[in-house]
Amino acid sequence: MQEEKDMVTETRNDRNEPDGSFVMKDGRTTYEIGIFFSKTSKETLDDKVKRLIMQDVKAGNF
Repeated sequence: MQEEKDMVTETRNDRNEPDGSFVMKDGRTTYEIGIFFSKTSKETLDDKVKRLIMQDVKAGNF
């Protein structure tokens, strides 16, 4: 169970590689999710999460 919740984060410098990643397991399926961040964006992670929540609320997807 703990293995399913473990987060693996790696830092990569190559442009084609993700800035970080994590692994999620759902039953016998394993998902590896890559995370990419824009170096030129002015939006913080907090700003993005708030924006996404507001979009969901406005669309009635809560």
